[in-house]
Parts: sequence; C-alpha cells; structure tokens
Amino acid sequence: MYNKRAFFRQMNQHRSDNFTSCNGHSRKKAWKEKFDTSFNSPPANVRELDDKYELHLFAPGFEKSDFIIAIMDQTLSITVKEKTEDQGNWKRLEHISKGFVRQFELNEKVDKTAITAKYENGVLIISLSKLEGFETSRKEIEIV
Repeated sequence: MYNKRAFFRQMNQHRSDNFTSCNGHSRKKAWKEKFDTSFNSPPANVRELDDKYELHLFAPGFEKSDFIIAIMDQTLSITVKEKTEDQGNWKRLEHISKGFVRQFELNEKVDKTAITAKYENGVLIISLSKLEGFETSRKEIEIV
C-alpha cells in the first residue's frame, strides 16, 4: 500500500524542480528564442458585421509602429517585438509592455486584399472585409 498524497507531492516537486531549472516550461525558452518574444498573449474579441469582421486586440502601452501585421496563406499574424527600455528606478512595477505573437486562422469569406488596421486607446482594430456574395443578410422577425 502506498500513500497517494505523498506520491503526488513527490511528483509535483519533481516537475517543479525540472521546470524551474530551465526558467519555466521546457519549451518556453525555445519559443522565446525563435520568435524573440515572451509568452504574453493579449486578449482579442472578434465580431461579425454584415459586410466585415472586426478583430479587437487589447494591447495597451504600444505605438502603431510597434505592430507587424502579416498574412501567410490563411493565417493572420500580429507580432510585436519586445522593447528593451531602461525601466528606471521604480519602487513598484506592475506593468511592462512585452512582445507577443498572435495568429488567427481566416476563413474563405475574408477578402485578403481589403484588410485595414488602426490603433487607438490601446486597442488594435483590424477590419476584415468579406468577399462579394458572403455578406450577411439580416431579417428581423416580429414576435407575436
């Protein structure tokens, strides 16, 4: 008979020892080196309108020149390189603008030649126009 609690405590300690020795998860370092960014994933909202999709990416602390937006095949990629700034002599620092990579799979309805983007008030808004024939037709139904 073995003690389950002791077994799981030992396994968790073993995992945490392995991950802390390589600064977190074992693959985190490889991704950071490959994409030159950290694991920072800003939240995004997508809404569908009649003639387009709107992607709202909440990324405060950046300038519009920091964003790199690219399309490869059916994938929309938004990248921000990590800034190396002098943090100064702060007593408490709770927010640091870190780089990130976000990718979104596009469907066949999106017109890749008519994508526009704007950055205002910390929100990157990307408009993805729909192709002709894929517009959404709405009809209100009266409740009786």
